Parts: sequence; structure tokens; C-alpha cells
Amino acid sequence: MKNYQNKSIFLILFGLFLQIYTVRSQSSNTTSLNSWFDKTIGKSNLDLYNGPRYVNLYRTLDKSHSFYLTNDYSKGNLNYQNQNYHNLDLKYDVNNDILVLKANGEYDYLGISLIKEKTAYFTLNNKRFVNINFNNPTCPIFMNGYYEELTFSKTNTLYIKHHKTKTKVIDTKRISDGTNLASSDEFRDKNEYILKYKDVYYKISSKSDIIKIFPEHKSDIRKYYNSNSQLEESDKNVFLENLIKRINNLIPNEAN
Repeated sequence: MKNYQNKSIFLILFGLFLQIYTVRSQSSNTTSLNSWFDKTIGKSNLDLYNGPRYVNLYRTLDKSHSFYLTNDYSKGNLNYQNQNYHNLDLKYDVNNDILVLKANGEYDYLGISLIKEKTAYFTLNNKRFVNINFNNPTCPIFMNGYYEELTFSKTNTLYIKHHKTKTKVIDTKRISDGTNLASSDEFRDKNEYILKYKDVYYKISSKSDIIKIFPEHKSDIRKYYNSNSQLEESDKNVFLENLIKRINNLIPNEAN
């Protein structure tokens, strides 16, 4: 009850504090004010710190891991229970589709699994990830969890489902003692791609899938694939992003 009263007082003060800012600087100051508010009331009292402890069950070697880009925490933003939070320490376990928050204070060595049903979206490394099931009655049954969202126009959005395949690697140079300590888990990227065009979701995994959606641009699509085969091999995410941008610019009234 005390924490609730304290938070109510800070909310009132926060509202008064917002009123002294001019309309001209409103957008740029909102993030810093939210950060000030989080710091003032104490992050340990916020609702998002009530999730279960995150436990990494994998044993990996070298640079292999099950996280998006890095297994270290990175600064990111979050919408949780319809509340925006800024400059949090986050990392995303793509293999288990779990967003992990670094605990605050004396327990900062622990990770907290944020509850997916309460998470609308988050950002990491300047990329936006959405919970595709959050308040989305049109979500198809083949989509679930967090997706990177790239919006090109009001009717054209690419979704990337980051995922990794896991294989067990056996170290034949070591003698196993029966506890499987001579093996480790190795992860490799294997993403899935969904294109939402005119409120319909399409799985895209090949050139023919793209052509079926945009048959009137078949020639341009084929030319792009032929000219960018190396990019497709080295970075499929950028390859598809550039392709959808190209197609979007060819469609009248859909470039904005």
C-alpha cells in the first residue's frame, strides 16, 4: 500500500512537471522525463521487475549463443502493461522467444523474464520488435511471439522472426565422464519472413513467393534476385528489406 501511495504521489508530481515544458520541446523531453521518473521512484518498485528469473540452460563455447546479436545486455526501450520504459538493460533470447531484463541494485547479476502477454513491443540496437499477438485480432495462426517490424508504407510491412537452430557439438579430444561435459550447444541463424500486404500476411521464403504477391512486378523481382545473389547469401535480412523497398517504390500511392 505504501509503494502504491508513493507511486501515486510521484505520478502527480510527474504530471505537474510535464506542464512546465513548452510544446516545442515536448517530444524530445518525454524520454528524459520518463527516465527521471523511473530513477526517482526506484526501478525495483516497477511492475516489470516482477517476472520470473531467467535461466540460460545452454552450454556454449566461443561466440555461439541463443540471443539476438549479442549475449550481453544492451540499452533498449519497452512498452509493458501499456507503460513506456526507457534505457533499460535488455537482451532477447531468440531461440526461446524470451525478452530478458537485467535486475536492478544488489541483484543486478540476475535476469528477469518479462511476461510476453504484457509486452506490446521493445527496441534493441535501433530495431523495433513487436509482440504480434498483442491486441491483434487479425494475427494468423502461423505467427506467434516477437517479430522485428519494418514498415515501408501503410499497406506494406515486413516481419522477421529471428530464430536459431541448435546443434550439439561433441569434443572428441576430451574424455567424457558421463555427465556430458564434453559437449556444447552451437547456434546458427535461421530466420523466417512474413510480409503483410494490404492486411494479409504472407510467408515468404523464395523468389516465387514474392512474385505471387506482386505478379505485375515479376520482371523487376527476377532482375533484383539475379543482381543481388551474393547479398542474399550473406545477409538475407538486408536483401529482403531492400527488395521490399524497391517494390514499394514501384507501387503507386504506397511509397508513403
